[in-house]
Amino acid sequence: MRLDASPALTRRGALAALSLLPALLPSQPASALFGGAGNSPTVEVLEQPELCQGRAQAQDFVAVRYTGRFADGRAFDTRYAARPLVYQLGSFYLPGVDAALAGRCVGTKLRLQWASSPRPRLEDDAQQLPAGSRLQLELELVTIKYSLFGETMRDPANSYFFAPGPVTLSSAYDPRGHASGLPPQVKRDNPFALGPTEDSLISNSKGVLKPFVGEGVGLPEAPPEAAEAEGAGAPLRGSRTGKDG
Repeated sequence: MRLDASPALTRRGALAALSLLPALLPSQPASALFGGAGNSPTVEVLEQPELCQGRAQAQDFVAVRYTGRFADGRAFDTRYAARPLVYQLGSFYLPGVDAALAGRCVGTKLRLQWASSPRPRLEDDAQQLPAGSRLQLELELVTIKYSLFGETMRDPANSYFFAPGPVTLSSAYDPRGHASGLPPQVKRDNPFALGPTEDSLISNSKGVLKPFVGEGVGLPEAPPEAAEAEGAGAPLRGSRTGKDG
């Protein structure tokens, strides 16, 4: 009986498939596949902490200090060089900054460089960044303001916590949080996660205090033996009754 030579054929088939990969893969760079062609900066890590005490994730409100400069050293944005900008990740006015910060630890310092000025999110900002300009942004992830995401669930229009709109190149300095304006997304695999219109025992969208038991639901009854002991004035186990025996 002749043995099948499939292992050898499999190896030859794998080699043949590898030789065809260059023809099967797209010719454009990886940045184009993810929609970032021409807008993705090079990212250089200048400093990172030895112990990561928090990682920035989508929808987090991050506090960052940064300075934006042209290649010749002229600054185009120094508003938040000393006092940090607080904004919701995903809404920075330059594309590529949010992606560079996602997953970074608090205390990380980055240098972002664009070979050609990317197109800002707003047309008003584009007038301050001439097309084709080389840009550089040095920033530090100072902290993450976790409480502000909860405030967006309660009242995203609260002017005490939030600036009137997202951060732009032409907006004035504002120490308040800059929300993205997008509806919050809550993962349902978290049993404590609430939607914008959902109520809980701790907080609710209407700000009305509610009882810890629902309507028609009473407190659990005590076991019969416990009730009898309490009625008869029986001492608790281990307590002194005055009779030391």
